Amino acid sequence: MTINNQQLDQHLDSGMSTEEAAQLEQWLQDDEHLNLLAARAELHTDLRRSLQRRGIQQEVMNSFHGLTSLASEQHAEPNSPQHTRTHETTAINSAARATALSKQWLILTVAIAAMLLFTFLSLPQSDIPKQQTSKSQELIARVAYQQNADWSSGPREIGDAIDGGMMQLQVGIARLDFSNGATVTLQGPAKFEILSADRTRLHQGILTVHVPGTAIGFHIETPAIDVVDLGTAFGLAVGFDGETDVCVFEGEVEVSATGETSNSEGRLLHAGNAVRSKPLTGKLETVLYKTNRFEDGWPVTSGVLQATGLMKFVSPGPEFVPGRFEDNEHIVVFAEQQGVKLESELLVDLISPGLYQRIHRHNNEKIATGTTIRSYLLQLDPLGTRERNSENKPRVAGQITFDKPIIGLIAGTARLTKTDTLLGHPQGKYKTTRRGIEPTRKEDNLGLKHDAVILSDDRRTLSLDLSAGSAVDQIRVIVQEAEQKQDKEQEIK
Repeated sequence: MTINNQQLDQHLDSGMSTEEAAQLEQWLQDDEHLNLLAARAELHTDLRRSLQRRGIQQEVMNSFHGLTSLASEQHAEPNSPQHTRTHETTAINSAARATALSKQWLILTVAIAAMLLFTFLSLPQSDIPKQQTSKSQELIARVAYQQNADWSSGPREIGDAIDGGMMQLQVGIARLDFSNGATVTLQGPAKFEILSADRTRLHQGILTVHVPGTAIGFHIETPAIDVVDLGTAFGLAVGFDGETDVCVFEGEVEVSATGETSNSEGRLLHAGNAVRSKPLTGKLETVLYKTNRFEDGWPVTSGVLQATGLMKFVSPGPEFVPGRFEDNEHIVVFAEQQGVKLESELLVDLISPGLYQRIHRHNNEKIATGTTIRSYLLQLDPLGTRERNSENKPRVAGQITFDKPIIGLIAGTARLTKTDTLLGHPQGKYKTTRRGIEPTRKEDNLGLKHDAVILSDDRRTLSLDLSAGSAVDQIRVIVQEAEQKQDKEQEIK
């Protein structure tokens, strides 16, 4: 049985027939339907404004007492005087009582709804904006980036707020930024459910996660494994049969197998390790650490939206860090530190957009104290060594786009070395030999034969044209990382 808005309006405006009222009474046994009636009553402003608090309360009490009385009559003992009447009289009175009970239920329902509405309208106006602000603050995540994304629920836009529920990505890539600082990137097809601000479930598909210190304890369930992040980065892959792989890129996570036969209380899984489990087995199986399936989503999780040309984001893991990885054909990109709040001014070589072929090592550009930043190292480190003027030096060009503005570039050996401790990768092995972007000498002619750096006007895209010889070409990119508090304030506005 279904009661539509038109029938509710009829009930609220002019009443119903006995038969319709009986149907409505049955429909209202569901609390959700009672809430729908109350919500519909909000539209009847003339009725709401004419009701007074005391009158409403009195009507409710009278209705309640009337219902109690009628109910008592219906449940009277068989030997009571009511049952000494004739069969015909009893039937007539029973029908009358049923009709009266139905009407009383309707009166009670309307009265309750109206009283709630009147109470709401009587609140001070200053309280309403506070409720609206609270609702905005309860939003769990937002769509931060998507590429060729096709959602089963219909199109989503970058910036769309998400307050929980099931999300199904048919194809493409989509990044979700949670209010607590966690970042999750989905690779379609994926079925992902947000249960709360720090608890989610991956039913099927591939995702990568980065969890900062502010979101330690972020929990992801799968059909076979539960994962609790301890402030790190990892990848999850869930097959159509529920089989789950977990690969830890950085730090450590706590994993436990699910299922009736499971006796696991949790196992710490460190960077560079991976496990697998099937639904209901309750067992964790150690497997080879392979990250190829996560290589499309991991850069987006790390803040790199696109790398083109011969620019390449390295695979995640402890072996893919500066000093342990060489590539003769690509400018490789290493994610270094995130969420670093500067305790003093930071000297850099470049901050302004433009084309640079002559990088002065004595520039004193500054990033202000208190700025929250993250860093990346871009490197061309060919196998072996070559003379500076060799014609066989590898030449590589590429372009990279970040999710936040670039506010500084460091390209000289001294400043790179000086900032390794603050901004370098914790497991990186940075060389003490010459590194950076070679400065142009007086006798050199500027042209395409020399290293070139281009920072776009919006300061999100960096283009490099490098030729490496005896030194390792490196440039440290410093990106502004807005604090969560600022993000929330902007979202509320």
